[in-house]
Amino acid sequence: MKNRFVAWLLCLVMLLSVSAVAAAEVNPNAGLGYYPGTSTPGSIAIECSTMSVMNTVKMTYSTELSAARHMQDCLVKLSPVDNQIVGAAAESWESSADGLTWTFKLRPGMKWVNNNGEVVGDVTAHDFVFAWSELLNPANAAEYYAFAAVFKNAQAYYDYASGVAGAPEVTLDQVGFKAVDDLTLVCELENVLPYFLQYVKFEVMSPIYEPFYTEVGADNYATSPETMLYCGPFYMTDWVLENKITMKKNPSWWDAANVALDQIEWIKYTDTNAKMNAFQGGEVDLIDITGEQRAMLEAEGFAPSSYIGGYSFYLYANVEDTARDISNVNLRKAISFALDREQLINTVFKNDSEPAPTFALGISGVNTETFSEAVIAANGGERLYPVNSDEAKAKEYFAKALEELGKTADQIDITFMVSEGTQNELYNQVMQEQLRKVLGIEAKLEVLTITEARARRNAHNYDLFAGGWGPDYNDPMTDLDLWTTTNGNNHTGYSSAAYDELIEKAKVETDMVARELLFVECEKLIAEDMPIIPIYWRHEDYVVSEKMAEGYARLPFQALNMIYTKLAD
Repeated sequence: MKNRFVAWLLCLVMLLSVSAVAAAEVNPNAGLGYYPGTSTPGSIAIECSTMSVMNTVKMTYSTELSAARHMQDCLVKLSPVDNQIVGAAAESWESSADGLTWTFKLRPGMKWVNNNGEVVGDVTAHDFVFAWSELLNPANAAEYYAFAAVFKNAQAYYDYASGVAGAPEVTLDQVGFKAVDDLTLVCELENVLPYFLQYVKFEVMSPIYEPFYTEVGADNYATSPETMLYCGPFYMTDWVLENKITMKKNPSWWDAANVALDQIEWIKYTDTNAKMNAFQGGEVDLIDITGEQRAMLEAEGFAPSSYIGGYSFYLYANVEDTARDISNVNLRKAISFALDREQLINTVFKNDSEPAPTFALGISGVNTETFSEAVIAANGGERLYPVNSDEAKAKEYFAKALEELGKTADQIDITFMVSEGTQNELYNQVMQEQLRKVLGIEAKLEVLTITEARARRNAHNYDLFAGGWGPDYNDPMTDLDLWTTTNGNNHTGYSSAAYDELIEKAKVETDMVARELLFVECEKLIAEDMPIIPIYWRHEDYVVSEKMAEGYARLPFQALNMIYTKLAD
């Protein structure tokens, strides 16, 4: 068993290296003189889609996690050069022969600073113990609590603390993480986790300084720059909610000598034309762009960049509320077959995004290049979701749904909950029209701010909601444990004993081929029960101003890493 574990761990390391399809980048447009960028010396401004949560315990959105990457140091991090694990707060680590116990040695002299850059205290192992305890505190309703549930007795503690009926008493001191001293952290795992270092590099596993947290109060913590502390390369000085965050270089950071930037501004845009105008006007240095904008820039001789971050996009379906029409599985299947994924991409995104053949993207397979290929092979070579509308199957499932619901087509009540943004609104409008054309459904659209939509999604107060997910580490578990009954990111209300059992078996299975087959069955069960309707795999096009010379990175598992960006002379 041990040899099999070690062999697979080595394979994982190599696969992570392959996934880093581009190293820290060099600007392809350096010196052209077309778009010189923002005017503030030593500073860059980059686009972000949301910035409503800065408490790492409660984060879920990619750009918020990216912001945290620049303000906090986890135990380890991914290098922007080759996407490999390197030390961050920890300068060294080792695991036991069986892979169940990990010991981390922290860097001496790491400091906590406030929003003025003033040193407040030392970073110690106790800060990680406290932060992870807060992840496991049911009062925080952390959507990523499962990242801390991998430690010995952690899930049992969470169940007991949550008041789960019949859960045996487990106290926090029985959970498998402890500070042996200020600079030594020992972690005991419930099961062997070959990708454990990928877990502890994730931003929700960032440390928190307990004395400060207690002083400002749990509810107030991280609601403003002055109610946070920082141990990473930058600290936050300003935060205009749903508008802009400003970070300044942290001179007390352990690797500050290699940080060339003085400041980063994160600016929220919801209109694709507005942000392109801002880029062209020198108000922002990095933005994601549409296919039309890519073509325009290419025609000018200005080269956009692109990367695949592993993001799969889908429709959440509220399957929990049986009073809603969308809770009917045959209606969801009818919608899936009615949607023309290729037309959606060509109409809305106009880029290289792909119709999703399976849910998971960006994950390596055991005997195939990708896990998705293994799923398709196990399905007789057939994709799980069609490229184009299959009207015959859509109408077949729709007829079953109408019979079960006791309704006619014009009585079907479905609303797309839409988070604001011109492209996102068009995306939902196209789906709305496709359902009208194929099934005769008059679906409604309800446009909300991202913050409002997040709250409604989390409360399961919606019918359909377009969302997406990117992998946090290179294993199918990062995608597929989402849909277990108790996962904090399962916002569909889906609960399947069969699905939960497959995931639990995968957690302890050491034969990697057999383990992958369990995940394949999970993908098939998603397609059968359809708590989500996979739509497309995102290829991301973006553009940077000529001000950014090199050192920035956009890679799988780290969507935005600007820490070591160097500016043009």
